[in-house]
Amino acid sequence: EISVSIFMIPYIWSSINWKFVFQILVGISIGSPIGLFLLQFLSPNIVHLSIFLIVIFFVILQLQGYSNKKINNLPIKISVGMISGIINGLGTLGGMPISLFLLVTRVKPVVIRGSLAAIFFIANVYVFNLSSYNGIVDSVVFFRALPLIFVLPIGVFIGNKIFVKSKEETYRKTVFYFLIIISIIGIFKVINDFQ
Repeated sequence: EISVSIFMIPYIWSSINWKFVFQILVGISIGSPIGLFLLQFLSPNIVHLSIFLIVIFFVILQLQGYSNKKINNLPIKISVGMISGIINGLGTLGGMPISLFLLVTRVKPVVIRGSLAAIFFIANVYVFNLSSYNGIVDSVVFFRALPLIFVLPIGVFIGNKIFVKSKEETYRKTVFYFLIIISIIGIFKVINDFQ
């Protein structure tokens, strides 16, 4: 995610809502250490299964037309950031609560895209450093991720072309279905890990 965000900078810089990004990051900075601490005691599979089921529930609500601009306030944003931080510390799925929040509050897709990339970059650098300090991430993990850096620019370029041509409602529905597909794949992965 750190590398993807770097490659996206030319496409997203002008659309980042920095005020929103920093409000969410306040929560993430509190939640991430909690998530890393809980990782020692909670089963990642149970946590992931719970997250996937919650995401599917909220995506279905949104597909039915649910939106709520009233929750677009500072305490809720910090809370969403904390939840995201805890989830990110537990297992790298921290972007889902923020994505759902932005979609529920009907933020424009271009702002969602830019702000999420900025959040993912800053939050993942932070969590990567915390994880390295605690011995969760080592040089093996780093070198396994290194080859992806050569493929990522192609994906970012193609994704940007598709994004620019898509309509707002098409974008929202695509993101909803993508979240459902990721969640279903994740559920099957968790079930498979139990066997």
